[in-house]
Amino acid sequence: MALCCVAVRGNAASAGTYGPIAANETLYRIALKYRQPGITMSQLMMSIFEANPDAFVKGNINRLKIGATLDIPDAATAASISPQAAYKDATEQIETYEAEVLDLRVQRGEVEPLGQQPREPDLVTGAPLAAAISEPDPAQVEEMKQGLAAETQVAAGALPEPKPTAARRQQKSDPLFRYSYDIAFVDDDNIRLAQNEEDIRGDRILSATVRAKGGQSLDSFSIFNYGASATYNKFDTFETLDNFEIEANMRYRFALSSGFTSPIYTLGARLGGQEFDSEMRDATFLQLSADLNKWITNTINMTTGVDFNARESKSDVFDTQDARLFINFDTHFTSTDLVYTTLTYITGDTVSSATPTLGIINVADAIEPDDAFGGFAANQFAYRLKADTIVVTLGYNRILTRDLSVDLSARYVESEAKDDSDIMYDRTILRASLLGRF
Repeated sequence: MALCCVAVRGNAASAGTYGPIAANETLYRIALKYRQPGITMSQLMMSIFEANPDAFVKGNINRLKIGATLDIPDAATAASISPQAAYKDATEQIETYEAEVLDLRVQRGEVEPLGQQPREPDLVTGAPLAAAISEPDPAQVEEMKQGLAAETQVAAGALPEPKPTAARRQQKSDPLFRYSYDIAFVDDDNIRLAQNEEDIRGDRILSATVRAKGGQSLDSFSIFNYGASATYNKFDTFETLDNFEIEANMRYRFALSSGFTSPIYTLGARLGGQEFDSEMRDATFLQLSADLNKWITNTINMTTGVDFNARESKSDVFDTQDARLFINFDTHFTSTDLVYTTLTYITGDTVSSATPTLGIINVADAIEPDDAFGGFAANQFAYRLKADTIVVTLGYNRILTRDLSVDLSARYVESEAKDDSDIMYDRTILRASLLGRF
């Protein structure tokens, strides 16, 4: 019978090999299997780390490559690293890892998702990496910190108290507020959502938004976000559509585990109001939402969800309710380049403006003269009806600096009345945005 040599999981105290690494394994737990008298865990861990640099992602002891095999150094090699130096290096790497995870959980440390919804996961427990990795969960990180500190203090006498970890620093500064802005130039070829060529009007819009966002970690796997925003939209031609919008929002986000591909669940609510130069459009609105965010691969992130929208206006025709179902994919081609694709289905009320036909009058739930386009004197009416709408968005985001990015998107909209398939419209919206934080 032929025999072959394979790396096995050994429990001997002597040098050897260990592997292949499985999911949820940590260097600390592996080093425990090989600990020897007179050698601290910090010394053993750092000697394993130095002997196997290719087995760790991003040069961090907390990111073991799944499937890697480790060469375990002998006692003399481990002892060649001083206990103090080994402890210092290990704790610094732990702090670096905690800081990276925390930054991703509260709000990504990169700018790319700032202005596009639904692309803005606040609670992310991993980062796009080049290989499948085994990362410690918060409890394992705490076990490692306490074990290393206790053992090193016994071996080397009283050591200075380690400086506060990133997580402790964050606890002292919660709640965290961040401010961002979105300045966009928009070209909309059908602002009236009209069907017939003689009613279609296009316009260019300058849009400016300022946001404030706070976050409070509830535990290792959940976070509560709250915020507010103010937006002004200036139309180039149809100035009666100029509007100012304010809103307040809150979201509860949670995960069931800390794995890189573990889904992130979100429950959210938005409440706000809009004021137009066209008074009949003035409104308050409410949105309730639920979504799921998940890394599909190490470069593709998916978000899918549903939301319900209700709007109450000064005019009955603009009182609307609808439900939306969407799915979005973010594809990271490089650390600074992202392409996103969103498919949205909307069912419920939609409002168009046009010269009314007999078909429109028959299916409309409400119809009134539209003061933004000449009203009764010009035979221009706004009408509300039930419709099914499909929206396809393709966008590109480029990070310029940590706090600045540009975003380009194209959106195609097609809507069809539920009660009369001959009544429909399509629309294309091009948008160029400068997104930033301050």
